[in-house]
Amino acid sequence: MHARFQPLPNRRHPHDTYETAAALRDRPGEWAHVDTHPNSNRASNQAHRIRTGKLAAFRPAGEFEATVRNNGEDVIYVYARYIGTDATL
Repeated sequence: MHARFQPLPNRRHPHDTYETAAALRDRPGEWAHVDTHPNSNRASNQAHRIRTGKLAAFRPAGEFEATVRNNGEDVIYVYARYIGTDATL
């Protein structure tokens, strides 16, 4: 264990997730970077939650695709797109 003193990061608000989902719905079929994580486990978990609608903003399940990418840096990127019934791909 260690102590690293630093300011608290800003809280993410639930409405941020709804704004992201709305932005994806506005541009159906287009991939967008939606988040960055320090490891693949967290990034993959978020992508899964988007795809399956576990995050309420991305319901109903199956309306969004999500995947992760690593560009060789120390972070993993989450990408998503809207593919719902209203989408014209």
